[in-house]
Amino acid sequence: MESVNLSVLDVGLIRTNQTAANAFSSMISLAQHAEKLGYHRYWLGEHHNFAGVVANQTAVFAAAVGAHTKKIRIGGCVLLSHYSPLLIAEQMSVLEACYPGRVDLGIGGSRGADEITSSLLRGDWNVGATPQSYTEAVQHLLAMLRPGGIKVAVGSRDYPLQAISNSTSVPDIWILSTSQRSASLAAQLGLPYAFGYHIQGEGMEEAIDLYRSAFRPSTQCHEPKVIVSAIVVVGESATAAERLTRPHMLGMCQLRSGETVTPQLLVEDSDTVVFPERYASLVAMFKKTWIIGGPRQVSDQLKAIVTALGIDEVMIDPVAAAFAADDLSHAPNRERTLTWLAEEFAAKS
Repeated sequence: MESVNLSVLDVGLIRTNQTAANAFSSMISLAQHAEKLGYHRYWLGEHHNFAGVVANQTAVFAAAVGAHTKKIRIGGCVLLSHYSPLLIAEQMSVLEACYPGRVDLGIGGSRGADEITSSLLRGDWNVGATPQSYTEAVQHLLAMLRPGGIKVAVGSRDYPLQAISNSTSVPDIWILSTSQRSASLAAQLGLPYAFGYHIQGEGMEEAIDLYRSAFRPSTQCHEPKVIVSAIVVVGESATAAERLTRPHMLGMCQLRSGETVTPQLLVEDSDTVVFPERYASLVAMFKKTWIIGGPRQVSDQLKAIVTALGIDEVMIDPVAAAFAADDLSHAPNRERTLTWLAEEFAAKS
């Protein structure tokens, strides 16, 4: 098997015994650990008004990660429906200027928030107002990221607009999605494509096939480029991994059921939780796509996905829960997940 790049997706989990400061410290430590192991990227997720995670402003926290690392690529998900394209162009241009050649902007079309929070992020108190179309917003953002800027038609004159003065490079831009619609947009614009298998597995092969067949080369991307992200929990054994998975499984069941979501339980606390019968179908659905087990088992499953899809990079979303005695500024079980996988892939590549 040819060499496969391993990368990290961090949704910013926060545990019941952590402060926000603790959680962010553990995320920086995870990024540093990933860099030492040779992981290619460390991407952040974006969710809002959600008690289970702290990652909500990718450009802001990516700057902190960049300051504590040296070469791993940084950036991640930006949910464009919440913001003006100019704001994101400015933020990501600043990040690229500070860490040239290391920044990825993953453009997402989902909300990652409830309707009220989404409206407030746009500065719109008229809940339910229709924002700019996603396709138009993406096209405007791409134009505004150009080093030379753009000219905006204002009345009878052209108004010059730059995201940042004298920029010499732009972030690598990815389209993130779980749908054929966004796969088609990525192909049309000639951009790399990341499929969120960590969100759902249904339609993955079809979306990737559509992207590849419709791809139009661009200056940024000469040929189709695909990443697949997956929720992964590795334990010393399959039984140990199942135990480390329970807290995240419970939180996701709460979320999908429209119930109040709490910070991630500690492993010991989740041991005594009995999952309600109403969660049974959700648990079954998650277990179809979540990759859980011992190091060899998980490695084999990931490599099967890589081979089946013909991709050369897989992004790990490590959600293993922590024990009560674990250092609050680290996530030892998430770090071990990355270590075991790096060792397995190195041994078999």
